[in-house]
Amino acid sequence: MADLRAYQPSFTGGELSPALGARNDLAKYTSGLRTALNVFVHPHGGVSNRAGFEFVHEIRDSAKPARLIKFQFNTEQTYVLEFGHTYIRIFRDGGLILSGATPYEVVTTYTSAEVKDLVFVQEADVLYLCHVDHPVRKLGRLADDNWTLTPVEFKPLINAPAGAITVTAPGNTAGKTGYVATTYRYVVSAVADSGEESLPSASGSVVNDLSLQGGINRVAWTAVPKAVRYIVYRNDNGVYGYIGGTTGVSFDDENITPDLSDTPQSGRNPFNEAGSYPRCVTFIEQRLAFASTKNDPQAVWLSQSANYENFGVSSPAKASDAVTFRIRVRQVNEIRSMISVRGLLLLTSGSEWIVTGGSAADAISPSALKLDNQGYRGAARVQPIVVGNTVLFAQRLGGVIRDFSYDYTQDSYVGKDLTILARHLFKDREIAAWDYAQAPDSIVWVVLDDGALVSLTYMKEQDVWAWTRHESGAHGDAHFEDVTVIEENGEDVPYFIVRRTINGQTKRYIERLHSRSFSSVEDAFFVDCGLTYSGAPTQTISGLSHLEGQQVVALADGNVVRNLTVTGGTVRLQNAAAKVHIGLPMTAAIETLDLDLGQVQGLGTVQGRAKTVSEVTMRVENTRGIFTGPEDGDRNSDKLVEYKQRRDEAWNEAIQLYTGDVRITPYWDWNNSGSLWVKQFDPLPMTILALMPDVTLGR
Repeated sequence: MADLRAYQPSFTGGELSPALGARNDLAKYTSGLRTALNVFVHPHGGVSNRAGFEFVHEIRDSAKPARLIKFQFNTEQTYVLEFGHTYIRIFRDGGLILSGATPYEVVTTYTSAEVKDLVFVQEADVLYLCHVDHPVRKLGRLADDNWTLTPVEFKPLINAPAGAITVTAPGNTAGKTGYVATTYRYVVSAVADSGEESLPSASGSVVNDLSLQGGINRVAWTAVPKAVRYIVYRNDNGVYGYIGGTTGVSFDDENITPDLSDTPQSGRNPFNEAGSYPRCVTFIEQRLAFASTKNDPQAVWLSQSANYENFGVSSPAKASDAVTFRIRVRQVNEIRSMISVRGLLLLTSGSEWIVTGGSAADAISPSALKLDNQGYRGAARVQPIVVGNTVLFAQRLGGVIRDFSYDYTQDSYVGKDLTILARHLFKDREIAAWDYAQAPDSIVWVVLDDGALVSLTYMKEQDVWAWTRHESGAHGDAHFEDVTVIEENGEDVPYFIVRRTINGQTKRYIERLHSRSFSSVEDAFFVDCGLTYSGAPTQTISGLSHLEGQQVVALADGNVVRNLTVTGGTVRLQNAAAKVHIGLPMTAAIETLDLDLGQVQGLGTVQGRAKTVSEVTMRVENTRGIFTGPEDGDRNSDKLVEYKQRRDEAWNEAIQLYTGDVRITPYWDWNNSGSLWVKQFDPLPMTILALMPDVTLGR
C-alpha cells in the first residue's frame, strides 16, 4: 500500500455534471466538486456556506405570484418594488413603506400573470415600464410614500405658444412700385433650458411684399412657461424653414431667406394603440429606445437625442431626430431585449445584432445606422445582465446561459456556454429570473422555472465561472420565484420571492440574503426565513408568526440552540440571550470528485483503484462546526465525523471562529472514489480554502 497526500487548493470549477466524472483531463476537474449545496465559490478559490435568508414581509396576496423590480436613485436611496396583481408596494432597507399604519401602494393595471413580462429601465427618479399589452408608463418617485404611475404621452415636454400667432406688417410695402401681394405664413416653437424644442405653433399669416425696401413682417406670440428661447420658421413653397430665434415674444422678418435644411419637427407617437405597445426598452447614446410590438416585432424606435419622450422628426432629418429602423432577415424573429454595449445590442428569438453609427466615432442617427449580425443562437425572454463589459444572456432553448463580449481579434461578439460543465442543473429547465450581485463576490443569482435556485460566481478576467445550487426548508421544498439585486450598506443584496408551505398553507415571502460580513460569531446569520432579536437578555422570542408550527434553530449569543418549534408566534429558549438569530435550519455541503493523483510522478492514474482517506487536513477561514466523511448523511450519521474545536476557550463563552489548518480522522471506508463530504449543519459560518486528504491506496 502507498500513503500519498492529495491537494485541492481551489474550488473555482464549482459543481460539475456527473457526465464529467471521467474527465480528469479537464483543467476544471482539479478545482471542481461533485456537490456544492448552499455554498458559493469565492473568485479567489475558496468556498463558503451562504448566509441565511432574512424574512422581510409576506407579499400582499400569497395566492398570486408577484415580481420584484429594483429602483436605485443613488447609493443611499434604493428600493425594491413588489409588483403584484394591480398594485405596487415599496420596500426600503428591508422594510415595507407605510402610509399611516397601512402599507403604501400604487394602483396599476398589470395583472399577476403579466408582471413577469414587464421590462423596465430607470433614469434618475423615473422608471419606464413596458409590456406588450399595455401603453408605456413611467413610475415616478416624489418621496418614500409618494409615487406616481402615468402614461407616457410621447411629445415634447415643453409646449408650443398657445393659440394662433399674430403676424402684422409694420413695414407694409403695398402701393410701392413693383408691389406683388404675397402671403407670408409663420410658425413659432419654444425651446426649454434643456434644449428641447416644442412642436410648432398654429400658423399665422400676413400679406406683404418683403422684396421691396422697407418691407417688414412682425411675428408675435404668447409667452410659454419655462421657455428660454423661441424659434421662428417661415413657409417657402410649402416647407417651413428657419429664419431666426429670439428670447422675446416677437420677431421682425426683413425678408430673411428661410433655411429649408432646418425645419420644425413633426409630432409622432408610434405607440398610441393596442398592437403598437413596445415589448422592451433601454437607453442608448442619450436616447430612449423601444422595440418589438405585436404589429411590428422587428422594429426599433429611438427618441430624439437627450429628449427621451420625444419621437418627433424633421424633413430633412436632423442628426438629433428620432430614429426608426427594422431588422430585415428571412425569419420574423421578435426582438426580446436590448442593451447598450459598444452600440445597441439586439437579442431576438433567433439571432443577435449590434447596431452602431457605422464606426467607433459615429453616433447612431437617421443618417448613420449600421446593423451587424453576431450569431444565430436566439435569446429567451428573460432580460440579459451585464457583468463588467460582458453581457450574459439566456438562450431561447435548453436552459443555456452564454457570455457575450467583443473580441478584437475576430472583430465581432463571441462567447461561451457557461452551463456546459453543469448541464445537470439546467436539464429540462429554463431561466425564470436572474440578477447580478457584483459586491462582494461577483455572483449571478439564477431562479429556474421549477423553483430551483443556483448561483454562478463569474469573473471573466480570471476565467472563473463556478456553479453552485441552493435549497431552503426542512426538505429543500421551498420554491424560488423571483430575484432582484439592490445595493444596501455597501453590498449588493439579493431579494427573493420564496414560496413556502407554512402550517399547511402556501405562503409567498420576500426574503433577502443577509450580509456575510461580521466581526464575531454572535453576529453570524445562517438561518433561512429568519429574524434577529437584539436587546435585553430574554428567553422568549416573539414575532415569528410567519414560521408558525415550524421547527427552527437559533444562534443565541453565539451558541447553537436546536429543536425549537414556533407556537403562537413565539419560541422559548433554555437560557436567556441578548442577540438571537432564529429561523429555518440550513445544511451546507460540498463533495469532492473522485481523487486524481496523476500529478504524482510515475504513479499514473489512481482512478478505479481501491483507496481510503486516513486523515484529512482542511485549511479554513472564520469557521466553526464542520463534519467530514466519505458518505453523505445527517449529523448523527456514523460515517461523518465532527471537528471538535473547543480548546482553551472559557466554557461560559461562545466558541469563536477559527482560521488555520484543522485535522480530522474520518471514518475509514475502502472504495474506488476517495471522495469526501464536508458539511455544516448548524447556523455557523464555514469557509474551506483547501483540502489535503492523506490517501492510502490498495495494491
